[in-house]
Order: sequence, then C-alpha cells, then structure tokens
Amino acid sequence: MLIIGEGDGRFLSKLVNRFPGIKVDCIEGSSRMIAQARRRLPDEADVNFLHVNALDWKYPVKKYDAIITCFFLDCFKERTLREWMPKIASSLGDNGEWLVTEFRELNGGVRGLVSYVLIKIMYCFFRRITNLEASSLPDWPAIFRANGLSQSEVFENESSMINFTIWRWGKCSQNS
Repeated sequence: MLIIGEGDGRFLSKLVNRFPGIKVDCIEGSSRMIAQARRRLPDEADVNFLHVNALDWKYPVKKYDAIITCFFLDCFKERTLREWMPKIASSLGDNGEWLVTEFRELNGGVRGLVSYVLIKIMYCFFRRITNLEASSLPDWPAIFRANGLSQSEVFENESSMINFTIWRWGKCSQNS
C-alpha cells in the first residue's frame, strides 16, 4: 500500500492497528510530520517512510494494491494534478484501488453557501500558513477519469463537506 501526504500519522496508526502485518510505503515531505507519525505507530508496524516531495518521486510501475490520498489532491491546481496523476496512477496494480478522501462543496441552499464560504476560508488560511498552491477545489475526479480510472464506490453524507471515494482501472458500476 502507498499513502501519499500522510501528515502526522493519525490515519496511518489506525490503519496498521486495524490491519496488523500490512506493508505500507508512506510519502511525506515534512520530516516533522514523519517524526510525529513514527511516534504513533506500534513497534511492529511495517512502514517505510519516504521523505520526498510526492510530485517529484519516481513512482514504481504496478507495484501497489492500494494508494491512499487523504486531503492531498485539494492542495494542488488542476494543471499540477494533470501532470502528476499519470505518474502515480502507473503505480497502481491492475486490480488495485485508489482511495481518496477530500473536501467537497455542497449543492444549493444555505448548506451550499456555507460550504462555499468555509472552503474559501480554509484555502485563505492554509495558503498563508503553508504556501498552498491551490486556491479552490480542483476537479480531480475529471483527471482520474482522463487517466482511465473509474469511481467504483462513493461514501458521503449529503450534509457533509467530506467524501470518500474508491477508484479502479476501467469502467466500474458506481455504488454509494
């Protein structure tokens, strides 16, 4: 499994505790975040941390059964994602799955307006604090489809600004 942009290790620690024996490569650009993530892990965890910029790493071909990105794709402009996503997609095995958790704007009414405002505030804050590239949500699903991946499952609550999707090679039936 490959996790890109793990951060402080909260997701990773839950993953390795839930699935003992899982082997994970974890790409993270911050040595501080890697140190925090290591502290959260049990001693027996089989995690290989790669302290690299995810956009520059030389991705292996068809190596991973699963790739996970949590709140990572929304950090980049579409132009960057169009250049980068084919590289990472080539690392996904023929029967692999790419699991994505990202923010989304809600449609219509007060909830739509509130989600729009909250997302704008988040982007303003994170651009100032982290020099974030993006200033709005990119259309990463369109880029997935352009690279031959199809959404196979969607898990979302209509009132939540967060959704979780699973993508696979080829055409898939969409479940929610």
